[in-house]
Amino acid sequence: MEEFAYDAFISYSHRDLKWARWIQEKLETFHIPDEEGEPFTKRRRLRVFRDQTDLAGVEVTASLRRELRASRYLVVVCSPNSAASRWVNDEVVYFESLGRRDQIVAFIVSGEPDSDAAALECYPPAMRATDDRHLLGANVQEIGRNKAFLKVVSLLIGMRFNRLVDREKQRRRRSIASVAAVLLVVSASIAALLWRNAAISRRNRALSKDAYGAAIVAFAQSDAITPEDFERIRDSAKAGNTYAATLLGDCYGKGWGVERDDAQAFEWYRRAAEGGETIGMIALANCYIFGTGTEADPGESFKWNMRAAETGSAEAMLNVALDYEGGHGTERDPEAAFRWYRESALKGYDLAMYNLARCYRAGIGTKVNLVKSFYWMRELANLENAEAMYNLAVMYQHGYGTPRNPKAAYAWYRRAADSGDGDALYMTGWCIENGFGVDEPALEWYEKAAAAGSGEAAAALERLGASR
Repeated sequence: MEEFAYDAFISYSHRDLKWARWIQEKLETFHIPDEEGEPFTKRRRLRVFRDQTDLAGVEVTASLRRELRASRYLVVVCSPNSAASRWVNDEVVYFESLGRRDQIVAFIVSGEPDSDAAALECYPPAMRATDDRHLLGANVQEIGRNKAFLKVVSLLIGMRFNRLVDREKQRRRRSIASVAAVLLVVSASIAALLWRNAAISRRNRALSKDAYGAAIVAFAQSDAITPEDFERIRDSAKAGNTYAATLLGDCYGKGWGVERDDAQAFEWYRRAAEGGETIGMIALANCYIFGTGTEADPGESFKWNMRAAETGSAEAMLNVALDYEGGHGTERDPEAAFRWYRESALKGYDLAMYNLARCYRAGIGTKVNLVKSFYWMRELANLENAEAMYNLAVMYQHGYGTPRNPKAAYAWYRRAADSGDGDALYMTGWCIENGFGVDEPALEWYEKAAAAGSGEAAAALERLGASR
């Protein structure tokens, strides 16, 4: 089988940047089922390249053509914005020229494919119907973003969609507060980037006289690093700026302003980490766990996660907890895992809140305490986490850690449904049909859930139809 550097190349319009970032993070943190064969026998993560051509405002460069050639699939974030983007269309045209039209995946976030109304068209010209064959893809508007994401994953890994959805449902139902296997090792690259952008305003004054400061300010404004910015960052890193060294590692690791080089990324993360930069420590730990630019070494990964956690990093605390719970690079120690989950959750880290609720629910490293499990699930749900909203509704419905409250259960199912959660769409319909905490027609919610792929909702529609 042909070897590719990336499983997916994400093409999108700058106006759809939030969607592009969202699906990139979801793909990069998805845990490939162990039973999947080639090309995933030796790895459990998808490799993704996110194009920034539309952001830079240049033609499809030789370097981007190289990345397109190195990608097994082209995932196009489709909307009226991308339909009007020259850069997206050029990438599709080039990918098709490689003989891979059957490996183009449409991720539709708005608009309509092959629409009679030009303003609603979501496909770029090169993707519009030229024969009777329909492109592979998923439509967020029809099945919700989580199901649409799973549909894309099913295409990338060659796994039946229904089987993948069932697998995710089984995972959820094993424990209402279980955490996805993808969280066993958390990649810091996206979180670190967002953290850096948020911190830029606080650091501008101190960095204003540094060429590196000018580079990261430009980066924050454009979300792109030019070769000139890269040179400034490298000069500053060589001069001993550990924060610049971390960003330089990102440049090499992601191909920002320079050709991608995992060995160089590892080297600069190492320099940053050894210089005391917390984000560099987390990035170095990820290199060791994934074997990026170096040999995989869980023990070294744990060591650097621990050093970062000791600086007060909530994300690193979560990583340490996951290592202790799973025995990654250290002896399994559920009590230590619980303590670190708690420390991270107290700092407001959402994934830690989820895991802490799970520990209290299942008695991992502590005594079972459903009241505290409920408390942390509610804290996370209040942060608009759809999975937590759904779980909180279940807890209200069955009285787990809180008095049984049908109205509150319905309200939280409804909030999770509004975020696109397919199971919550079904449960909203169920609550309405059975008068559980609400009194309004159920049919429209079952229809939405059925469109999102819920077999239970389809059965409910059949039942209601038969009863008329």
